[in-house]
Amino acid sequence: MTKIKLIALDMDGTACSFHQGIYETNIMPIIKAQEMGIRVVFATGRPVLTSLSEAIKVKMDYFQQYFIGFNGACIYDIKTNTIVYQQTLSASQVNFLFQLAKKYHKKLWCYVDDLTKVIVNFNPVAKNNPELAFFHGEFIQYDSTLVIQNESYKCIVMNVHENDDFIIAARGQNIEIAIDASGTAEINAPGISKLAGLKWISTQWDIALSEMMAIGDSMNDYWMIKNVGLGIAMENSQEQIKAVAKEVTTTVETGGVAKMIEKYILNNKK
Repeated sequence: MTKIKLIALDMDGTACSFHQGIYETNIMPIIKAQEMGIRVVFATGRPVLTSLSEAIKVKMDYFQQYFIGFNGACIYDIKTNTIVYQQTLSASQVNFLFQLAKKYHKKLWCYVDDLTKVIVNFNPVAKNNPELAFFHGEFIQYDSTLVIQNESYKCIVMNVHENDDFIIAARGQNIEIAIDASGTAEINAPGISKLAGLKWISTQWDIALSEMMAIGDSMNDYWMIKNVGLGIAMENSQEQIKAVAKEVTTTVETGGVAKMIEKYILNNKK
């Protein structure tokens, strides 16, 4: 097997417990891998700013790593606190999505491209809204009189499925959509994915995709797991992810990430 030079880790359901911090068992293996010279990056659908504390917890700032946020729409240099790459949904695409959400009575949440605001068409502080764990900025309430001027890193629509009228109409706009097991769809600009983020990093660090290991559990991990040298699915993954992975590890609660880092990096020194 080609020597692994980079590890890409999804956060929720992979390196981290769902909507919580990094699982304790994973911390030291991630740090030790970096001490060996292995690049380690988070590749997540989460927004950037509220997730950086988890990256710092495993010394990604010290080792000068990148952070792939919003499924690849924003790549952030943790050491310098700067955006080094971004690709957003246009203002016209965001307006279209809100009009579509109104037509089909869907809840829509869009992260604005300044990292500090979201636009929503519902009460965002409802107790059952999981996105509140990731955002602490300003809410802009959408109504039909609002003409959105902002671009968006990522939009989220809730309670949908592949054959939903909203999804069918949105796919007609040639945008990227990944639906997780709970029925939450993450919407990004055309061509955006975690794999696209890794391709950008590949050119910066001269690391081929074949020299990367990626671990994830959801549909927004599909393309990176399928296309890197060593794609690994969590035991708690959606079945489509397991089908393209080269290996399936255990759950997040049983340290599935730590086990793979130990197997392929820490116990495979050459």
